[in-house]
Amino acid sequence: MSRVLGVVLFIVLLVIAWQTVRTPFPEYEREIRLQVKSTIEAVFPEQAAQAKARFGLVRMREPQAGMPDVVLVHGLDDPGMVWMNLAPALHAAGHGVSVLNYPNDQPVRDSAQLFADELQSMFTRQTEEITIVAHSMGGLVSREMLSNPTLRCGGTDCRMPRVAHLIMVGTPNHGSYLARFRGLGELREHFSRMIDGEAGLLDSIFDGSGEAGLDLIPGSAFLTELNSLAYPEGTAMYVIAGVIAKEEAESLARLIEDVESDAGSALVIPVAEQLGDGLVSVESARLAGVPLFRVSGNHLSIIRNISTGSKRIPPAIPIVLQLLRK
Repeated sequence: MSRVLGVVLFIVLLVIAWQTVRTPFPEYEREIRLQVKSTIEAVFPEQAAQAKARFGLVRMREPQAGMPDVVLVHGLDDPGMVWMNLAPALHAAGHGVSVLNYPNDQPVRDSAQLFADELQSMFTRQTEEITIVAHSMGGLVSREMLSNPTLRCGGTDCRMPRVAHLIMVGTPNHGSYLARFRGLGELREHFSRMIDGEAGLLDSIFDGSGEAGLDLIPGSAFLTELNSLAYPEGTAMYVIAGVIAKEEAESLARLIEDVESDAGSALVIPVAEQLGDGLVSVESARLAGVPLFRVSGNHLSIIRNISTGSKRIPPAIPIVLQLLRK
């Protein structure tokens, strides 16, 4: 038992050391990650092509007559369950529903370009207006696609559906302190996909090499540039932010008291001080001049249930449906 504990402690120390060393050199780390990904794609071109075929805009439901289309954009390391409650609710209300699947570990800007390309194709299929509902990092992908004038269609003239609303749920518009500790989320995502038979051994590489996690770090070059851009014209934007319940906050406070290492405190304290949904603080979600709605829950429970059999209505869903009626 003591040997196992020693191994676990050694791994924890390695992770902490890696997080400490990588902090001053995010762009150098990004370059290394891109080189590794490019090399593996060159060695395994067939597997890379098969992985990329999974990505794109998928139509789930056709709209009823006169009802708008809604495009759902997931966040970082999401295995596809985040829309399990919202998609049926949108369909029941008569909305068309499409889902964007993208390599969510790649640079956010690359995902935004993929989104723009897919919307151009959507327009050719006679879809003239949509609403985007985005969870977590999906809100950044959507904002970048809509706001960056050089990104959409490569800066050339093209026709895309008008985006009437952008509704962001739990989006870290100013970054997340936990972006560096996203490894467990990535493991969860790909383990879930492999169980469902939807992923191969190299998909964690073809899904991106973690550049998105670097983009999410507060003060990153990506976030600084994005937040300097003007909001997209003609698109009504809304933010829905979660605030963890009282009992969750108390548990978090007790955890802080039990943490003895500076590294552990550095991970937990910013979350406890700013509350939010446990991953994204309210201040990080907030955008100047954009209406903000607070709901009670954590990063996932505000938009989906954990159990497929639960009858609970996640608190963000009625707000989304209400905003779609505007």
